[in-house]
Amino acid sequence: WKLYDAISLSVDVGRTSFYLFVKWCLLDSAMWHGAWFLRIPRLSILSHTMYALIALSVFINLNLFYLTMSVLTLAVKPVAVSLATGWLRSVKSIPWLGPRLVGDSDLLIDSFELDEAHILGRHTIHILPHSLTHMNPQGRSFCIDEAQLRAEPWYQKYASGLFGHSGQSQTLIPILINGTHPDSISYAYTSFETGQRQLRTIKNTGALQMETNAVYPTLGNWVMATYYLPVSEVGAYEIFSVKDRKGLEFRTATQAPPTIVVTCPQAQLQWLDNAHTDDNFVVGSDGHASICQRIDQDHSVESRSTDDGLLQVVVEGYEPIEMTVVRLVNGHREVISLDGIQPQSMEAQPTHIETLNATQIAAIEKWSRFKTRKSAYTLSDTFLRPGEYVYKLESIRDAANHSVVMSGLGGKGIFDGNKAAEGKATSYMARIQVHRRPSAGWADALLNAELPLRLSDDRARKSDYALPLTLSGTGPWTVNYIIVNGDEVTQESKTFSKATDSTIDARRPGTYHLLDVDDKFCGGQASRTNITLVQAPKPAANVSSTPITAHECGGEIGAL
Repeated sequence: WKLYDAISLSVDVGRTSFYLFVKWCLLDSAMWHGAWFLRIPRLSILSHTMYALIALSVFINLNLFYLTMSVLTLAVKPVAVSLATGWLRSVKSIPWLGPRLVGDSDLLIDSFELDEAHILGRHTIHILPHSLTHMNPQGRSFCIDEAQLRAEPWYQKYASGLFGHSGQSQTLIPILINGTHPDSISYAYTSFETGQRQLRTIKNTGALQMETNAVYPTLGNWVMATYYLPVSEVGAYEIFSVKDRKGLEFRTATQAPPTIVVTCPQAQLQWLDNAHTDDNFVVGSDGHASICQRIDQDHSVESRSTDDGLLQVVVEGYEPIEMTVVRLVNGHREVISLDGIQPQSMEAQPTHIETLNATQIAAIEKWSRFKTRKSAYTLSDTFLRPGEYVYKLESIRDAANHSVVMSGLGGKGIFDGNKAAEGKATSYMARIQVHRRPSAGWADALLNAELPLRLSDDRARKSDYALPLTLSGTGPWTVNYIIVNGDEVTQESKTFSKATDSTIDARRPGTYHLLDVDDKFCGGQASRTNITLVQAPKPAANVSSTPITAHECGGEIGAL
């Protein structure tokens, strides 16, 4: 028990304990006094021997627990510590159980050396770890907005190296450095296009943006800081080496994956150049489009499945890409999620692949999945309902979870989910006005009249008819019709500026059949009811006489 207390106290150099000294002095005195008082055979001692043993115990306890520098400290303690260390090493060698019992005991420290000229006295030893550096410790992925980077002034690249990297369009990769201040930072860059690896060095580390995480006053100028490495190219980045002013290298984090920097996802709405013109599809000067209402029987399920659509979303980024498109049809809001649609790739295949060796081809294949690809998603719709169709690209997200909310881009054409403000179309919002198709038919008053209608050559009678029409749509209207009279078929047309008081003048006999009607925007169907006009024949009178003979008449001729 006493040996355990002595070894435990001896581990911390310079530490004493008055409590342990008094405790063991009392226990030793009680033990020797009990041996004298109880008179146990073979353990009985004389009174003067008892006092001598008590004095010896006090002296030993004084050196073990109270005096900082004593005879036992310089001679006995190192031997005891050596024995305890050997015993702990034996226990630690036991599989699985040994390390858990021993733990990180201070007795397992190998050794240290002191200058022979300064053996005596008190020494404080600071064991410093290696300076450590770790790129992107949180394991995040980053993206570069190439459009914003191209819009940056040409002198920004050179000014940032002199006055620090503060451009808003720059992508900053954090580098955690725990140790002294770095003098140079070297990193490796791998291109996704070529697979080539380049070594780059930053010697002016003072120009880098830096945040201090922790300061160690007892370790001199040691700090834990985060340096931000500005990058402007997509690719893979790895820390290669970091050196301080003395040329000593920092220890890098083992098995740290490379930091991936891809292109930020971009998307825009575009009208298709090869859109069908059967529906009078027109794109105006303001960027908005118009189309005629489609008819259900003309656009069956089979035909709609092969429809190329009118609008497409052109996307660039790290695939697979998820998009959210909001469609507003006559005030009704619908959300279209494009996360399971296979895009039509618009990426050109490299032509120099035959000139590369096997190593270069393997490097390109390794990093090709991070390359930016351009794809097109077609938005198809039936347009069976007339009205206003508004499409807005709400958000876009790439495979690395980089999200872009398109509503925060500003510009005209504000879309709040309930209505679309007037203005020119933007790259993320498009409007299609679907016009209702016109129709034409005979008026009810004509259909309720006695048919067929009769024409007469007599001026005093009916010689022509004004056949009334019912028109719908946007004027002007052009009505096409035919007149069938026996084998004779005559086609005619008539234009009306307003829907009221629209009539077709009928001056010839025959069956009048409406073919179709065209208004300002679209073409439509006409009523299939026919109106027939017949030519009334001229009246004729025939007079005949029969002579009367005397034989046939019984009285005197001429008598009444």
